[in-house]
Amino acid sequence: MALSAGLKLIQWARRPAVPSKHRKQVAQDRRDAQFRRLARDQWVTEQREREVARYLYHVRPMI
Repeated sequence: MALSAGLKLIQWARRPAVPSKHRKQVAQDRRDAQFRRLARDQWVTEQREREVARYLYHVRPMI
């Protein structure tokens, strides 16, 4: 067990270094995804408000 863990540790230590460009791209992708999620949430909210307004426009005369 200890030998296996030691070999895994050596493999981990010998792994190639991750370039900083890759990390920056990952961070940028995460920010882009967050902005898309916020934009989608805003769009859904606006659509819901429009549907409510449209419903009230059609239902109000019947009340």
